[in-house]
Amino acid sequence: MRPVIVVLCIAVAFVAQAETSPPTKVLARVAFLSDPHVNGATNGSEAAFKARFQKTIAQVNDAKVDVVLIAGDLTQSGLPQEFMDFKNHIKALHAPVYFVPGNHDVGHKFNSGKTNGTVTPGRVETYERALGPSWFVKKKAGLRILGINSSLLGSSFLQEEQMWTFLERELAQPARQQTILFMHYPLFLKTLDEPGGDYFNTEPEPRMRLYNLLKQAGVKIVLTGHLHHPLINRRDGILFLTTLPVSFGLPAGKQAEGWTLVTVFRNGDAKEEFHTIQ
Repeated sequence: MRPVIVVLCIAVAFVAQAETSPPTKVLARVAFLSDPHVNGATNGSEAAFKARFQKTIAQVNDAKVDVVLIAGDLTQSGLPQEFMDFKNHIKALHAPVYFVPGNHDVGHKFNSGKTNGTVTPGRVETYERALGPSWFVKKKAGLRILGINSSLLGSSFLQEEQMWTFLERELAQPARQQTILFMHYPLFLKTLDEPGGDYFNTEPEPRMRLYNLLKQAGVKIVLTGHLHHPLINRRDGILFLTTLPVSFGLPAGKQAEGWTLVTVFRNGDAKEEFHTIQ
């Protein structure tokens, strides 16, 4: 009996190891950044953001990634000069770079139907004139990349309706390519059914509408910023990852600045590695 028991133990151990071993076939390596908050300050805490962005760009170039994604708050105040400065910064990146706006670029979201949002159609138009479309689909490095303007969610603006039409078209059926969706606001912080009216998450109605589209399309990776600290959630086979911030961490003095290397495997799984900057 003992030889049989030993053989079975080895077999079980082998199966367990096979199930927990990470995939080996890499599809793409993505540098994921957020919240550079580019500005023209020459003193005070905001003056340090430029150097941190430059250090981040140097680290990303050294990592030789396939693509760079930046999830909003590209600027501190959404000013024309800041948009121009952001464009000049990203010229130093060696890999293709795609980006979406955050609340500092186009305005805060609307909270639970209250009239407290600062996003406006005009601010979105100003951003798009300076930096291009605020939602889009790109195909790069074997990936299909969807970027959206999450400040618009729940706004009831015509631009939001147009963005939903785009999303419903792109996520109508399971994707043939591994797909990443990235945006500024996280869908949720702790639970899918958490309440809205919060500065940091997406409001419940657009949250569930988008979540159902993600499941319908088989999207496995959602990347976000805004929190100024990392956050990882997994639900229904989807990785929801919020990256380290480039500009400043929260809580202040306790959270490091940095970026995230996301390795995407051919089966759709992903592995994250947080990289801090000094």
